[in-house]
Amino acid sequence: MVLQRAPQKAIVWGFGDPSILTTLRINDKIYTTISPAEPANAQNESIWSVTLDPVSDEGPFDIHVSQPLANGTLVTITIHDVLFGDVWICSGQSNMQMTVNRIYNGTEEIANAGKYPKIRVFTASLEASLTPVEEILGIWLNWSVASPKSIGGPSFVYMSAVCWLYGRMIHEALGGRPMGLIATSWGGTAIEHWMPPQALQDCNIPPYVYNTIDYFIYFLLFLYRDGNVAIQPYDGSSVMAPFNYSDMYNSMIHPFMRTVIYGAIWFQGNQQNFYIFYIYS
Repeated sequence: MVLQRAPQKAIVWGFGDPSILTTLRINDKIYTTISPAEPANAQNESIWSVTLDPVSDEGPFDIHVSQPLANGTLVTITIHDVLFGDVWICSGQSNMQMTVNRIYNGTEEIANAGKYPKIRVFTASLEASLTPVEEILGIWLNWSVASPKSIGGPSFVYMSAVCWLYGRMIHEALGGRPMGLIATSWGGTAIEHWMPPQALQDCNIPPYVYNTIDYFIYFLLFLYRDGNVAIQPYDGSSVMAPFNYSDMYNSMIHPFMRTVIYGAIWFQGNQQNFYIFYIYS
């Protein structure tokens, strides 16, 4: 994986028993924190969080996290081969979700992916939630070193072509700086699904559009679109996107809110080019 380099301060976090001492060690530095007493999930676990000092050295590093169990046993989890570079979130609809194996020269990109071992990639699966969740609900591709396998995955699964090309070009332009690319997108979705409730409120958009003319127009366009951009193609099959606003923010963006990033890129296309005028008039 890749954590954000200096001057930003990367955050490492996880779940554990409430009110427990957590010790994190990276290189020659040791950090400690006490997890809150309040549970954060159904397993009665709370969230511990450690903010690292700025790291300029790209690594690689091993990160060791230790917690004591109730019986006194010390449990340690180690994350190996961690680099510090620039972390980017890549989101949007099918324009962003379209994978490298579907683009012009995609075969060449996939074949050459192994030349960029300092680029690490991650892809979230398609999951929606009515409420914000702390931990991502599904993973299509866990943190992986760029390779023909991780870049040339199944169609519209991994890896996002725009995310990969963007990250690879920046990686080369910055002299081989490590890049962490997080792809979290869903074809055929409107931007309101990716907005938190406060942003919807600030734009005077209700959290749902059920039983309104807005929803009726959106639903018809969703069903009878011209077919230029597939909703979620899987070599012929498709996944129907849910219709609750903020549901993809809740499950595919909110879990990354503790992740310190360099920036984000969004590619939506024209899915909303008609009905949007009715909602934002």
